Amino acid sequence: MAGTGGHPVRTVIVVLVVVGCGLLFWLLRYPCVPGRARFTFSFGAEGRAARRALSDARGERRSAYEKAHRSEAEAERRWSDRVAPYRKRVQELQAARAALPKPGQGRAVRPKRWLPPLELHEHVLLFMTPDASDGADRPSVDERLPLAGLAIEFGHTRDNVHIRVTRPDGTCRTEHYPREAEVAAYDLVEDIRNQVLRHEDLLRRLEARDAELVAEIKRAEADLAQAGEAGRPELDTVREAARTRRARADALLRAARDGWKTDAGGLRPWR
Repeated sequence: MAGTGGHPVRTVIVVLVVVGCGLLFWLLRYPCVPGRARFTFSFGAEGRAARRALSDARGERRSAYEKAHRSEAEAERRWSDRVAPYRKRVQELQAARAALPKPGQGRAVRPKRWLPPLELHEHVLLFMTPDASDGADRPSVDERLPLAGLAIEFGHTRDNVHIRVTRPDGTCRTEHYPREAEVAAYDLVEDIRNQVLRHEDLLRRLEARDAELVAEIKRAEADLAQAGEAGRPELDTVREAARTRRARADALLRAARDGWKTDAGGLRPWR
């Protein structure tokens, strides 16, 4: 029974808080000092006129800001629509350039003709270690040479044949084989030389295509810049008009707030 009165008390408290918040908000919008409260609370013509002037200025400012924002958004959309095809073209060309193949190791080339430790792939020549290591099923790579710029020589002596690989920096590495492997060694040299030519041809074609794309990207970027500049005057004009509209509305509201302070409430409204 003792707790039955709690509900009404809480209701009253809530009502008082709501009323108090509403009163505080009203006083912030239409402040007053003692003796001038008729402008804030009076329903007479003088009070209503003073409050209407301030309220109208606030509404005008709000409307002006909304119209300014809308006009700027529409102008920016038109500008964006104007440059969108050019921007799309630049992005497509950049994507095409990024998608150009970047030769890695490639597939094995005629592995049945390999001679240890040499292994030939589409884009590299591998020198393998003599034996498997670290638990691997096959020998690991001792040296990996990109094919571009490699010079391959076949040679022989009375006792053996050899394959000499000259790197682009001029250093060499030579592998020796018994004389009975002469035909196999020569075949491998032939395979390596042919693959070097294929690889270098691919690189030339990729470099040429990359240069074409770079040139196309520069032209497309120039077109994009030109389209953007062509639409800039309209955008700048709309933005300047929006700034003027906001400034005019701000000035009107300042004047209304100054008028309220001087003639009505004695305090400057908070906004």
